[in-house]
Amino acid sequence: MKKLRPLSWVIIVINILFAWWLFGGVGSAVSDSCTGLTGDELTACEAGTAIGAGIGGFMIMVLWVMVDIILLVIFLVTKKKGRECPACGRKVKVGLTKCEKCGHDFVKA
Repeated sequence: MKKLRPLSWVIIVINILFAWWLFGGVGSAVSDSCTGLTGDELTACEAGTAIGAGIGGFMIMVLWVMVDIILLVIFLVTKKKGRECPACGRKVKVGLTKCEKCGHDFVKA
């Protein structure tokens, strides 16, 4: 299995936190905030709770997408440049003809 970069783990953790935040926020709208109300008051409370949960969920998703786009740009910009050594799998800088770790010669290959 290919080793993940540290930034990959940061992205995974942030996405898990956003999912937890989204489900927790929308799920909290189903709480007992309208207990004790009857008739029109109950209907208005349930409608307001649903609208508030929808707006909150939408805002969380918009923020989530914006953060993921920023993280994607950072991920792509910080990617190491070079080629992978076929013998040991280590990244070799562009322009080098030998792997620094195992000594594989790219010119002969």
